[in-house]
Amino acid sequence: MDGAKYILAHDMGTSSNKAMLVTIYGNIIDTTKKEYPLYVPQPGFAEQEPYDWWDAVCETSRQVIKQSGVNPADIVGVTFSSQMQGLVLVSKEGKPLRRAISWVDNRGGDVLRKYLWTAPRVQGYNIFRLIQFLRITGGTPGLAGKDIIGKILWLKEHEPETVAKTYKYLDPKDFIIYLLTGNYVKSTDLAVVWWLLDTRKNRNQWHPGLCKLAGITVDDLPEVKESAAIVGSVTPAAAEATGLLPGTPVINGAGDISATALGSGAVEDGRMHIRIGTSGGVAGHFTKRKIDLVHYAGCIGSAYPQKYYLGIGTQDTMGICLEWIKNKIIYHAEKLREEYQVDKIYQILDKLVERVPPGADGLIFTPWLYGERCPLNDDTLRGGLYNIALNHTRDHIIRAVFEGIAMNIRWALETMEKLFNPVESLTFVGGGAASNVWSQIMADVTNHVIHQISEPQQAAGKGVALLASYSLGYIKTFEDIGQYVKIKNTYYPNPANRALYDRQFAAFKMLYKQNKKWYAKMNSKNK
Repeated sequence: MDGAKYILAHDMGTSSNKAMLVTIYGNIIDTTKKEYPLYVPQPGFAEQEPYDWWDAVCETSRQVIKQSGVNPADIVGVTFSSQMQGLVLVSKEGKPLRRAISWVDNRGGDVLRKYLWTAPRVQGYNIFRLIQFLRITGGTPGLAGKDIIGKILWLKEHEPETVAKTYKYLDPKDFIIYLLTGNYVKSTDLAVVWWLLDTRKNRNQWHPGLCKLAGITVDDLPEVKESAAIVGSVTPAAAEATGLLPGTPVINGAGDISATALGSGAVEDGRMHIRIGTSGGVAGHFTKRKIDLVHYAGCIGSAYPQKYYLGIGTQDTMGICLEWIKNKIIYHAEKLREEYQVDKIYQILDKLVERVPPGADGLIFTPWLYGERCPLNDDTLRGGLYNIALNHTRDHIIRAVFEGIAMNIRWALETMEKLFNPVESLTFVGGGAASNVWSQIMADVTNHVIHQISEPQQAAGKGVALLASYSLGYIKTFEDIGQYVKIKNTYYPNPANRALYDRQFAAFKMLYKQNKKWYAKMNSKNK
């Protein structure tokens, strides 16, 4: 490794932080991970402790440097992929004033309807404010209350004393970069989805009028810079905590959706990928901005805002459904590991799925465990198992979950292709793409060729590492990033399953249409 140069990339997810040392040309040398909790104090609420992220970043930095044997002097930059639309409130001293409100939290739905989406309404939106948001930002906060403006308005109503003490409103990544460098800064892609940013003609500056709608000012927010910007250097105190050298450049990085788009290798105009991590969905880079409000699909800022928008159809509960299976459905795990001679529970899931025919003998799972965004934009939705019969087993349930998530992806893909352009193939990234079985199911259900990338679980971290390498001049152009992402396997739709999955997909969509009023009655906060 003499003479080699490295990027330290952190992938700050909802459940853990992954640190990885990556060469400047995308080869992952070593990784390590530390988990942290997500607190759910009541239905609709989801919170995290900001210092849990910092402790994880520090511990994994030291650990990956130690176990790799890499000299910190050869680490030329540190950067981040991060969960998006989390809200951290800090005091003037930079201290968190409360737990961070997670992106999955939907407590703000009612206050949005009360203060923002007032009558006259079209599809639930106040028509005049909708036009204002669309004109200035190119998008709009949703109805579900998961956007930052809903979280801030909720805090102003329920915790005014905390708001009064707040110096800056930050994303998780912003908070970590502040602790590393002493600077308050946000990447453009994250700023766009706060829906307070003027994106016209790439101005990318906070808009005073939109901030006023949230009850804050421009001064309450961090500076906005490109994902590829060098935003500071590691301070002596942060160096001691992380094992990095003082002065190591810190590259802004991106939200996990934008970072994964880089790590998918689909960086040219019009290409798309699918992602299954804790959340998931369909996304791609596009030179023309579009929006579909009804299905909550459209464009946000990409990691390369000078040229591309990132078109997205985001879905909230993808891989977390497998967490539910692992924790609630799998039993006698040790016995199963012995029986199937595998190390990890997720490998067992693949084995169990293979024992059940396509279609899970008519069992259908809807993966909306905490509401949904694209293509339904409905915070009252919940998951379900439908058409259960006495012949169905645990294996059927697991296969139905795999297929139900793929059905949801197909629905989002349908929306994205209508909005932008049809595609013949998709790259598959995230933890779900580590499964060969799931990759084939995805090809069969979506009727698209699926390219499973190498090291798909590391796509976000690898993506921002390659972006940092571009920032530092080692990679010449943004589009060159794609050549450093390798395809592991390609999966083709099985024609024998076409009619079956078309029928299942029609039934899947019908379940929502027939039950959406029931979901609203059962799960509305105003019931």
